[in-house]
Amino acid sequence: MSAESILNQELQPYIRYADLLHFHQWKTPPRIITDYMLLYVQEGSFRLQAEGGLYEVNQGQFVFVQPGIVHQMESDAPLTLMSLHMELFPSLVDARPEMIVPIDHGFNPETVPLQPSLKKFADISIPYLLKLSRHEWMLDTLQQAIAHWSRKNALDLLQAQVHATEIVLELLKEYTTRDTSEHSRSTSLSWVPAYMQYRLSEPLTVEEMAHKALMSRSYFSLHFRSQFGVAPHQFLLKLRLDYATDLLRGTDLPLQDIADSCGFSSVHHFSKMYKLRFGYPPSHIRRHP
Repeated sequence: MSAESILNQELQPYIRYADLLHFHQWKTPPRIITDYMLLYVQEGSFRLQAEGGLYEVNQGQFVFVQPGIVHQMESDAPLTLMSLHMELFPSLVDARPEMIVPIDHGFNPETVPLQPSLKKFADISIPYLLKLSRHEWMLDTLQQAIAHWSRKNALDLLQAQVHATEIVLELLKEYTTRDTSEHSRSTSLSWVPAYMQYRLSEPLTVEEMAHKALMSRSYFSLHFRSQFGVAPHQFLLKLRLDYATDLLRGTDLPLQDIADSCGFSSVHHFSKMYKLRFGYPPSHIRRHP
């Protein structure tokens, strides 16, 4: 099965903006970015809405947003962020577009030149909230990139681009799913549960996961069942229902919001699946915490 790989692309990291930002309160309109944005919360927290999901981003966490994703961010309290906007691929336009494009009634996404999205590649999946093996290294490298970029002389700007390249390399190593072993590429599915976890709010299909694994649907399903004991859709449903239970117990979110956050098409579908698994409806959790 052929599929486009990030490892076959020409990558050319280029910083467009890097800074330490301070806000007393912060609320963005619905918007897209035309490049890639890496944020680190130095102090405070904020809420990120993207692709139907709501993410609470706390102090010490990294956030990664890709081009063309409609998103909105909001904080009710003081907030300090490290911010890095960068291109990953060579620019194909003479004049680079604005980094941030608000979404309004006249917005036409086809008129905005965007960097290619990583979602088109079969072997990489980077979540909004990063979980990094070398968290402290990434923080230090981001700090250095911002410090050098802010000085604006040729040597420092070049050093900043070096750090941006190091950051991109680290993300590729952390989140590229393709293995150098042909055997591992065709059978190892250890990455799939984490991939599912990051995509709980989205209409994830077995076909899409098989595409990421560079397998046919039937081959993927066969090997998934052999490694995890259940079919892929059953495993995904369990993750969604377990996450829904956590939200029912730990938040006051309406059932509609919980259904949306857990990837169910409607409250009715959510309630039906919940009762089939646990023997009682979701409302039972709220009445008997």
